[in-house]
Amino acid sequence: MAMIDKNKIIEQLKKNKKRITPIRSALINILSKNLEPLSPQEILKKINRLGLTANKTTIYRQLESLTRDRLVNEIHLNDRTSRYELAGTKNHHHHLVCLKCKKIEDVTIPNDLKNQEKTVWEKNKFKILQHYLEFFGYCKVCQRKNEVG
Repeated sequence: MAMIDKNKIIEQLKKNKKRITPIRSALINILSKNLEPLSPQEILKKINRLGLTANKTTIYRQLESLTRDRLVNEIHLNDRTSRYELAGTKNHHHHLVCLKCKKIEDVTIPNDLKNQEKTVWEKNKFKILQHYLEFFGYCKVCQRKNEVG
């Protein structure tokens, strides 16, 4: 999978008259390079490794702002920790989460869910703006380890 173009996010922030602070820029850069959604704690560690000074509150505030602007998606997985990934730069996808090694993979599901959303609208007159679907199980590496061990 190709790296996500962080420049589109930066352009959108400028268009929305948001400042591009060193922390915000680093956060976007980190999310653009990671294939898996990251927790705020993981993001903070990566920002600190870059030599930038940030605290947990700053990271949460930045993530909240970027999520509100729909530039970042908040993902809720089985570990009750919010995770984040850049929005609008990949095709809509869902996640496969390994319960053993915690690996997270993207998975795309054909338009079946679009039909379900249409049915929800027709039956309930409920307009769906977004949805999340995560699958929990064991990746092939962990399955093999279970078979051998």
